[in-house]
Amino acid sequence: METYRIKIQPKGGFITPFQADTIFGSLCWVIRYSEGSNFLKAMLNDFRSGRPWFVLSNAFPGDLLPKPMIRMKMVAPTNREEQINMAREGKRLKKIQYLTPEEFSRLAAGSPGAIENKKEPIIMSATLHNQVNRLLGSAGEGGELYEQEESYLNPEYGYFSIYLKVREAGLLDRLAILFDQLGSTGFGKRKSTGKGCFSVLGVDKYDLFETVEHANAFISLSNFVPAPGDPVKGNYRILVKYGKLGEQLALSGNPFKRPLLMLKAGSIFQVNGAVKHFYGQMIEDIAPQHPEVLQYALAFSVPARWEGEN
Repeated sequence: METYRIKIQPKGGFITPFQADTIFGSLCWVIRYSEGSNFLKAMLNDFRSGRPWFVLSNAFPGDLLPKPMIRMKMVAPTNREEQINMAREGKRLKKIQYLTPEEFSRLAAGSPGAIENKKEPIIMSATLHNQVNRLLGSAGEGGELYEQEESYLNPEYGYFSIYLKVREAGLLDRLAILFDQLGSTGFGKRKSTGKGCFSVLGVDKYDLFETVEHANAFISLSNFVPAPGDPVKGNYRILVKYGKLGEQLALSGNPFKRPLLMLKAGSIFQVNGAVKHFYGQMIEDIAPQHPEVLQYALAFSVPARWEGEN
């Protein structure tokens, strides 16, 4: 599989985070409308069988990458002042969520160095809206206000980067078109009001992840669910995903998916042998009323050199 990066530039605010599983689901709907249901079923059958046509990462601000969940070793303090300074440094590092490509490469290669503070990439904004009475066509008595929280990309970062691994080079152009179509219709919650719209700035080859020598671990750039047989020794954090079906399936009797436990992007695991292009699995039986629905839960793996921790 070859690795590429697609840059997308939000046209405004968005509510749903740009995470790999949600991006995949949205692309599937675009494929359904543009290529037809038979084409989509053939693609999903390959994904289900462990032969994905492509692998997606989460979206990351600008050129930044997620901080791997590696505890950096520090020299033991010899006095109280050093102990205080080390505690402050640990607190500072804990708040940093993203690394520059150079910082990420050093850490992935097993040579941690200085990590600088970053400006907050996501700006949160809350706006008040009136709840409309559908029968009267106007706001109810008392206004019935509710608050909606939106996210905006810090303009200093300019774009989001989504990393792709494609099985065949011919898929790249098609994926670029699909992303362009998705950006014009909007992404995630409240897309009917223009939320989640974006422009595709370009797609290019990305070689940063191929520079680690003697790799014995992988870092995931996407939230994922380990498959049976995947490595188990590593560092990770957990999130619970409360998914919802999209498009016309959102109008079904029960549009909610079952809660899903996932490992966060930045998780790292030791491997035996060569690092594979992806780990994780596609999750079946995720939607009670729609057994045909699949949940994307593959890990976009990046080779790393990691000695583990005691």
